[in-house]
This record gives sequence, C-alpha cells and structure tokens, in this order.
Amino acid sequence: MPRGGEKDIIPPKVLKAVPENYAVNFDAKRIELTFDEFVKLVDMQKNLLISPPLKTNPEFRLRGKTLQISFDEPLMEETTYTLFFGDAIVDLTEGNPLTGYNYVFSTGTLLDSLSLGGIVLNAFDLTVPEQAYVMLYSNIPDTVSADSVPYLIRPQYISRTDLEGHFALENLKDTVYQLFVLSDMNSNLLYDMPGEKIAFLDSLIQPVYVEPRLPDSMLLLSDSMLTDTLLRDVFSVTDSLITDLEMISDTLTDTLVNESILPPELDIPLFMFEEQDSVQRLLRAEMLRPGLLQFAFRYPTKNLIIKELRPLPDSFEIFEVVSKAADTVQWYYPAQITDSLFLKIQQDTVVNDTVSLSLAPKKTVASRRKKEEDEKIPALNLVPNIKSRKLDIPKPLQIRFDEPVVRYAMRDTNWLLINDDTLYNRLHFKQIDSYGFTYQLDTTFDAESRVMVRFPDSVFFGYSGRTNDTTQLIFSIPALDQYGNLFVDIRVPDEGRNFIVQLLDDKEKVLDERNVSSSGLLDYLYLLPGQYMLKLIDDRNRNGRWDTGDYLKKQQAERVFYFPKMIEIRANWDQEEIWEPKI
Repeated sequence: MPRGGEKDIIPPKVLKAVPENYAVNFDAKRIELTFDEFVKLVDMQKNLLISPPLKTNPEFRLRGKTLQISFDEPLMEETTYTLFFGDAIVDLTEGNPLTGYNYVFSTGTLLDSLSLGGIVLNAFDLTVPEQAYVMLYSNIPDTVSADSVPYLIRPQYISRTDLEGHFALENLKDTVYQLFVLSDMNSNLLYDMPGEKIAFLDSLIQPVYVEPRLPDSMLLLSDSMLTDTLLRDVFSVTDSLITDLEMISDTLTDTLVNESILPPELDIPLFMFEEQDSVQRLLRAEMLRPGLLQFAFRYPTKNLIIKELRPLPDSFEIFEVVSKAADTVQWYYPAQITDSLFLKIQQDTVVNDTVSLSLAPKKTVASRRKKEEDEKIPALNLVPNIKSRKLDIPKPLQIRFDEPVVRYAMRDTNWLLINDDTLYNRLHFKQIDSYGFTYQLDTTFDAESRVMVRFPDSVFFGYSGRTNDTTQLIFSIPALDQYGNLFVDIRVPDEGRNFIVQLLDDKEKVLDERNVSSSGLLDYLYLLPGQYMLKLIDDRNRNGRWDTGDYLKKQQAERVFYFPKMIEIRANWDQEEIWEPKI
C-alpha cells in the first residue's frame, strides 16, 4: 500500500478577499473570502467577534473554497468594522486553524487607526480568566447615567482576551472611552447576571496611534523593495493593498497589524472580580447527624437571632458554634431528642426565614445486627496532628474532636514513652480554642525522638455525652537536618497601611499568614523540602482578609502580589530572599 505523506500542519490561507481587506467606502452587502484549500467553520457563535457589535450576526455560507458573509442589517456610516475570526476557520482535513485572521473595512473614506491594549487577570489569584470580553463605550445617550452603561448599553467596540490574558483593540476612533471587561456568561454583551465577573477602569481612556512592528519575514525583502514610500504604504491601514506586494499576501498585512506592540504606558492591567450580592441569605438549614444542626449563610452573619416558634423540650440544650468566617452556625444538642423544630431566623431586618427541621433520624431497612450497632453510642472521635507517624518540629501534639469537649479529666493509667524512658501519669492536655474542639499536650519533644502516648477511655467528654476510647499514639520527631528555613526581607511602604503576607504551598494552600505594616525580616523555620509561594494582599480596609470590588461604589478589588518565582526549600539549607512588591 502506498504510504501517506507528512501530516498537514499548515493552516489555510486567504488567497482573495472581495471587497479587499482594509477597504474604505465599503457599501457591499456580502464579503467573500477565498482560501487555498477547503475549509470548515467551527463554533462561529463563540469564536467570531464583530466590532462594533451588530444586532444580528451575519449569515455565513461555504461555496467550494469560498466563505460568503452576508449582512442582514444596514451598517453605520463613517465607521470602521473589524471581524475577529479567532479559531473559527480550519482546514477540512486536519482541522488546522487560521489563527488571528481579521477582516477590516470602513464605511467611510478612512480607516480608524488608533489602538488600545493590555492584560486581564483575576483579581484574587492573578490567573488568566477562562473567558473575558473587553468592551469600549463612547457617545453615551443623555438618558443613560455613566454608572448604568455596562448594564444597559452594548459596547461600541469589543475584543476577546487570548490564552495569556492579553487583548488588543485596534482601528478605533479618536475619542475617549469607558472601558469594561465582562465574563458575559449569557453572551448578550451586558452586565446582567449573578456570578458574572467585571473589571473596569476608574477614568476615561484615550487610544493612540501605534507604529506597527516590522516582522522578521519582511527583513528578507531587498532594500530596493523597502523604500520609505513603499513601507509607508504597506503600513498604512488607510490604503488598499499594493499590487506589487501580492507575493506577501493579505495575511502579511494582518500580521503587521496583529503584531503591533503597544508602548508600556498602554499595557493596561485590569483585574476581574465577582461582586458580592449585598442581600444576606440562608443557604441551608440541615441536620448533619443526630445531635448536630447546621445553618449556612451566604455571607458572615452579624446580630443573628434564631427564635423558636414552638416551645422546645426542657432537655433541649443548645451548644452554639460560629465558624471562623462567621458564615456558618452549628447547633449541638442532645442526640436522643427527635422532635421537630420550627424556627425563625433573622439578622437585623436582612434575613427573615422560617424553617422546619425534623430531628428524627431517617428510617432505613437494616438487619438486626446493624440496628444494634446503630443503637450503640459511638465513641468520641479524635484526630491527632500526626502525618505518616511523624510530628513536625516545632509543632506540639494536638488532638481535634468531632464535637465540643465540655469536660476533661485525665486518669492515672496514662503513660508517656520518650525514646527509652517511660513516664507514668505525666500526660496533661489543655484546651486551646474557644469551643473545646482542640486540646494540646503540654509536653514538647526534641528532634530525633521516638514517642508513644497512651491514655485510657473516658478522659474527654463530648457535649453529647460521648467519650473517647483507649488511645495509643506512636510517632517520631524528625531530625533538624530534614528541614529548611526561609528568610524574607520584605519591603513595603511605611505609611501605616496593612498588608497580609501568606506562605503558600505549590497548590496555593495557605500554610502561614501574617499581618505586616512595615518593612522587615520574615522568618519561616522548619519547612519541609519542596516548592513554596509568597502572596501579599493590600488590606486597604484592615479587616484581615481579601475583599472583592464593587462597581457601583467604584471600589476595585484589593490588590494582590506574588513573589516573582517559586521558592525551592532544600533540607538543611537556609534560603534568603528580598521582596519589594511594586505596590
């Protein structure tokens, strides 16, 4: 059998455009693009962008190797239009996309030639958003307030960010614009859905003319071809293509435009955020297990009131626990109570919900043995902070319980073995949180120690009456040379501002968090070998956490900054870094 040739990796090329690309005085009802091979269209609704936007998308039809684009509505006068095809045009055989092809024309005598550009990132973690549309607005009607623009008006110009978050808006009129970025999940070019993200500039912006960059391919042409006049004609977006340069093809002019480099002052950074809905809501009220109710709210609660609408049994005593973020409230109660609760939940006048909760466990079909096991009161569950039978330096031994411990009484039959020394009746724990979930051993251990801790049952008493089983913990303390240290000389503005510095692992889990108000040395001791990150939050309102933005209040999300590289921690090694965030 004959073998096939090499795989086709060459995208289709535009051989001819009617009317010509970058045409002026455009009055055609249809555009025809002829390619050097058969093509197909992929997800045109998603990939194609038309700027300024049309009320209805054109009709697209393939005739052989020619793509026909027919307009169903009249175009605006004296306006430059750009069709961004993205990756919508691919060859028929291998699906190679014609990436970055734009078709530009003007209904007036000149093509607008000003530009804007920048980068869009998510405000919280500086990642690139999956979908972001950059929109420009001008000539706002008098009946629409400036604040209402993204809610009520479709943009005059639009572009989409690339895989790295960069965007370019070209062929713009010489005027000032409002600039917004939307995730626009329903594709209507309006900011009108919960969950949509937004970014905005605080002031109007003026586009500028940018001299296109000469691509490397042009350097192969002879000097005789690149006369000053010819270069001026090639780079001018107001003239038709020069017939003497047909060998370069239409795509060269597109390349000259697309590879334009904006000056640094126009590399606009924009940070997208999702606004908080100002309305507090009760998200869930549920029984997690017998003896535990949970009320989850959208935002942190303040002045929360939960009232009983019907009398409760005298034995229904509640132990209330509020989460650190204050958005979850848990009620611990005697598990044997199986009545129904009717509650009114109110936070000032914001939340006003009535809920009904049955405290009876769900009935299931089970064997006699399973029923007997269910009726047996389970032991109080405890989890030590030991991983792989190791307790890292300098952490003390801690035990966390699955419900608040209301009483602790160590008995004499406890013992502690450190290396070869056995100590009887020397275990002492103390409560270290406000609710009694966590207890800590008051004995510390040296590096390279081997430890066994054993204490009897019924030492810790949970709120529900459950107690612990006899517990034995065996672990070791690693040697000091298995850890590394990190010292960071951080330099921040000494203006009485508050910054939050977080040490993160390579998956961005927060390992350490500190408030910093001035420059100084931060030390992170006894770190396990691996890769770490540093993140800084400009805590403008000094509330100790990152806050999102609010468009109507003209409030940007709090800025975050990352140390510019991953930090590699090696065992038995001190790593020193200097960090001066550009705040």
